[in-house]
Amino acid sequence: MDIGEILSKAWKVIWKHKILWLFGVLAGCSVTGGYHGGGGGGGSSAAGSGGSGFINTQNGYSSGPPILAPSAQRAFGDFFRWLGDIQPWVWIAIAVGVLALIVLISVVTILLGNLGLTGVIKGAGMADHAAEDEKPISFKAIFKAIKPYYWKVLLLTIGFNIAGLIVGVILAIPIVLFTVCTCFLGLLVLIPIGWFVNTLVYFSTIAIIEEDQKLFDAIGRGWNLMTKHLGKVTLMFLILGVLQIVFGLVIFVPIIFIPIPLLVNLLTTGFAQFPTIGLTLSGILMLVIIPIMIFLGGVLQAYVLTSWTLTYHRLADASPLEPEVISEPKAKKSKS
Repeated sequence: MDIGEILSKAWKVIWKHKILWLFGVLAGCSVTGGYHGGGGGGGSSAAGSGGSGFINTQNGYSSGPPILAPSAQRAFGDFFRWLGDIQPWVWIAIAVGVLALIVLISVVTILLGNLGLTGVIKGAGMADHAAEDEKPISFKAIFKAIKPYYWKVLLLTIGFNIAGLIVGVILAIPIVLFTVCTCFLGLLVLIPIGWFVNTLVYFSTIAIIEEDQKLFDAIGRGWNLMTKHLGKVTLMFLILGVLQIVFGLVIFVPIIFIPIPLLVNLLTTGFAQFPTIGLTLSGILMLVIIPIMIFLGGVLQAYVLTSWTLTYHRLADASPLEPEVISEPKAKKSKS
C-alpha cells in the first residue's frame, strides 16, 4: 500500500469532485449575561446595605457591579424584575419546548451527519474507480447511489454508540480505579482502544457501502482487514490524526478574534456603558468566521474520509473476499 499515493489521490479526488465538500460539511454534524441591575436608587441602597454593591436590600433584586452606569443598572433591574413576575407554568412550558427542540435538532443532526458520511465514502469510491477524463460527480448521482446503504449505515452507527454507552457505564468504575491507581498513565491504554474502535467503525461503514455487506458481515470484514494490516492501518491513522490536529487548530484560530471588539469597547468605556459597538462588531465577525470554519472543517472531513476509503480499497485489493462455496443439493434417490 502506497500511503503517499493515497494521500495525493485523496486531495485530487476532493478537488475535482467538489460536491464532496458539501457532504463533508454534513458529515461534520455527527462532529456547540453578566451584569445585574437594580431598581431606582438601587446603587445607593446597596452600598448602604453592606458595602458590596451587589445586593439591593430594598427590593431583593441584584443591583449589579457599581462600575455600571445608573441607567444600565436600572435597565438590568427592570429586566430581572420582569423575569421574576413570570408564572411557573410558563417556565415549565419553555423547558418542555427547549427539550423538544433539542431532541429535534439531535435527530436532524444525526440524519444529516449520516447522509454526509455515506455521501463522502460513496462519492470517493465512485471517483476512485472513474476514469480521469470523466466529469465531476453530481449530487444527484451520489444521492441515488447511497440510497440502498443509508439506513444500514445509520443502524451501524447507532449500534456502535449504544454498545459504547453500555460498555462505558459497566466499566466506568473499573476504568476510574485503574486510571487513579496508575497515576493516570492508564489513560494511555484507552487511547489505542478508542482508535481501534473508531477505525473499525470506518472500515465497517465502507464495507457496507462499497461491498454491499450485511451489518455483522461488514463488522467482520472491517475487523479482518484491520487485524491483517494492522501496521499499515496504524500508520495511516497516525498521519491522518496529525493532519486533523494541525489543520483543525489552524481552522480554529480565527475564533479568538471574535470577542476582541467587545473587549476593546468595554475597556475603552471603563465598563460604564453598554458595549453596543463592540457587541455589534463581534456579532458580525462571528457571522463571517463561523461559516468559514464550518466550510473548512467540512473540506478537512471530506479529505479524511476519502483517504480512509482509498485505504480500504487498497487493502481490500490485497485481501479479496473469499468466494462463497455453495454445495449442490444432493439428488434424490429414485425409488426402485
